[in-house]
Amino acid sequence: MPVQALLLVFTAAIMHTAWNFLVKRVTEKQVFTWWTLIAGWLLYFPLIWIDWPIPPAIWPYAIISALVEAAYFVALVRAYEHGDFSLVYPIARGAAPAMIAVWALLFLGEQPGVWGTAGLTVLIIGLTVVGGAGILTGRGAVKVSAESVPTALFLAFCISVYSAIDAAAVRMMPARSYAALVLVITSIMLAPILYSRYGTRAILAGFRKYPVRIFAVAFVMPVAYILVLNAYKLTKVSYAAAGREVSVIIAALAGWLLMGEEFGPIRTIGAALIFFGIMIIAVSG
Repeated sequence: MPVQALLLVFTAAIMHTAWNFLVKRVTEKQVFTWWTLIAGWLLYFPLIWIDWPIPPAIWPYAIISALVEAAYFVALVRAYEHGDFSLVYPIARGAAPAMIAVWALLFLGEQPGVWGTAGLTVLIIGLTVVGGAGILTGRGAVKVSAESVPTALFLAFCISVYSAIDAAAVRMMPARSYAALVLVITSIMLAPILYSRYGTRAILAGFRKYPVRIFAVAFVMPVAYILVLNAYKLTKVSYAAAGREVSVIIAALAGWLLMGEEFGPIRTIGAALIFFGIMIIAVSG
């Protein structure tokens, strides 16, 4: 993988872990995440006009991607409500590259090499360790298998689908304006769900409670993804998507050391395996 692409995805990984960490620590996570999307309108909507007009061929990509991302945000909140940060994040982000490799092969014609396949194998072993931490210690197995892991794997599926779609889209228009467009459409799709569940009063109260944090996430979240979209232009999608998941080891350590989550040492070992698998993929590319 080119050095420039590695720098882009590693920077994005740090930023992505940071905003997910903030989401995990707030109450009414669904309201918070929606407000970050709305705040993103104010910060990034002008990017759409810079590259106007939008190519007509882009709209199906943007709409489908936004639909998948809306499902992702709903599932993300549910995952963080019922699972540890050091469990959900490594599985969701770590399983995605394996799935992305499949979509890249089927729809973009990208063939992973021998080392790429080896890296994916190590990555999957790491995911098994992270997800089975409770089983390995004889504690918490039922909770993990029943709630957290399936939701995290659904998140990984969503990530893999919208990543493949977006990688194709940014070959037809600049990443900055495409990311802003998807941000706008996603927030519109989530609005009815949010209103029906919480109502106007609770939604407004959610903004008043975390205004600074909302705008912080609203700034960081799109920047992180714009960096990744630009990396897609420099190397194979499956490799760039894998490289960004260095964030899994950061998340495992944050959950263990900053949030006092259980099974921290074992999940950190699993996250290290995930990272090692990712690096094999990245360097081999």
